[in-house]
Amino acid sequence: MTYWTWRNCVLVGALSIAGMSSVALSQGCSRGKGGNRAPADAAIGAPKIEVALKLFDFGTATEGDKLTHVFEVKNTGTANLVLDRATTSCGCTSAVIRSREIPPGGTGEIEVTFDTTARRGANRKSVTLLSNDPNSPRSQLEVAVNVESLLAFEPFFVRLTPEYGEEQIHEAWLVGKLVDTAKIAITEQGDDKEVTVERAEKTEGDKKVQGLRFKLKGKKVGYGSGRVVVSTGIETPKELVLRYSWNVKGNLRVLPAQLYFDDKRPEARERSLHISSSKGDFRLKEVQVQSGPFKAVVQKPDAGTVAGYDVKVTMQETPSPKPDATGEVGKLLILSNDPLESKKEVSLRMASGRPLGPRAVMPGMGPGGPAGLGVPPRPATGEAPMPPPLPVKP
Repeated sequence: MTYWTWRNCVLVGALSIAGMSSVALSQGCSRGKGGNRAPADAAIGAPKIEVALKLFDFGTATEGDKLTHVFEVKNTGTANLVLDRATTSCGCTSAVIRSREIPPGGTGEIEVTFDTTARRGANRKSVTLLSNDPNSPRSQLEVAVNVESLLAFEPFFVRLTPEYGEEQIHEAWLVGKLVDTAKIAITEQGDDKEVTVERAEKTEGDKKVQGLRFKLKGKKVGYGSGRVVVSTGIETPKELVLRYSWNVKGNLRVLPAQLYFDDKRPEARERSLHISSSKGDFRLKEVQVQSGPFKAVVQKPDAGTVAGYDVKVTMQETPSPKPDATGEVGKLLILSNDPLESKKEVSLRMASGRPLGPRAVMPGMGPGGPAGLGVPPRPATGEAPMPPPLPVKP
C-alpha cells in the first residue's frame, strides 16, 4: 500500500465516523494497487522536480579563481516542492539553496561555487539535492572545469626509491601561466640530509625551463621525507612548496612497520610482527624491548610455512609517561644476521582511537608498503596533498 492509498484509507474512516458516504474512496482503499491508485494520487497531488541543465562546464579557469553557477530547478508537479538540503562531493565545492519551497509551475535556484585553489587539472564535482519529490528524492547536479596553474611543479610530488648502493635522480619542472616571468631560488630544504636538491634548467625549443633536481645515493637502508621551499621572484605566488619522500630498500622486511596498542581494548593490548628477508640464510638472533611496558616473544616458523618469524608483543600495563607527538611509548630492537641491518628498531605506539585489526597496517600502506611511511602528513594551506606511498615489491 502506498502512502497516498493509506492516506485515503484514513480519510475513509473519518468520513464513516461522520456518517458520510465513502463508497468511492473505500473502493480505492480496498484495491490498493493498480489502476485506482493513479486517480487518487492525481487528486491529492505530488511535487515533481525537473532540472533542465544538470551539468555546467566552466571551461578553463586559473588556479585561485572562485567560480559560481546558478542552477534552475522547476516544479512540474501539482504540490509544493520542498528542497531539504544540498550536499557536495568535495570541500572545494559549496551549494546554497536560494528557494526552499517552490509552488507548482514555479522555479527555484541552487547556487554552486567551486574553489579552484590547489585543484590543478581536470575537475568534476557533484551536488546532491534532497527534496520531497516521491519519485526522485535525490537529484544530482555537476560542475566541471579545467584549472590552469599560475605557477607549479610537475610532478607535484617526488618519490625516490633506489636500490641499496645505487644513485637515483628525479627532476620536477616549472609549469603554469607565469612560467616565463618567474625565477626560482631554493630558500629552504628542512633537516633531511640524505637527499640533495639543486636548481636545474633545460631547453625546450627556444625557451629555458626551470626546475629542481633531486639526488639520492642509496648508501644506507631507510626511509624519510621532506619538502623544498623556493622563492619565485613574482608577486603571486611568492613561493612554492614541493614535497618528496625517499625509501632505500634492504633485505629485511618487517610488517607492520610500527605496532599500535590500545589500553582501553583488551584485544588491542597484544600485537604480532612478521620478520622476513630476501636472503635465504636469514636468521633472527634476538628481539629486545628497549623501552616501554612491553614483553616480546619470538615464535619460530613451522616447517612448510611462510619463511620468516612472528613476534608477539604484549603491553603489560598502561605506559607512563604519556605518548609523544607521534604516539610512541616504546621501542623494539631486532637483532639478526642481515648484512645491511643487523640492528633494526620498531616503534611501539598508542593507537589514539585508530581502529586496529589483529595485525594492523598503517592507513595508506598495503601489506608490502614502504616501511615506516604510514599516513602522509597533512599538507599546509596552499600545498598540494601528499599522495600515499607506493607499494614495495617483496
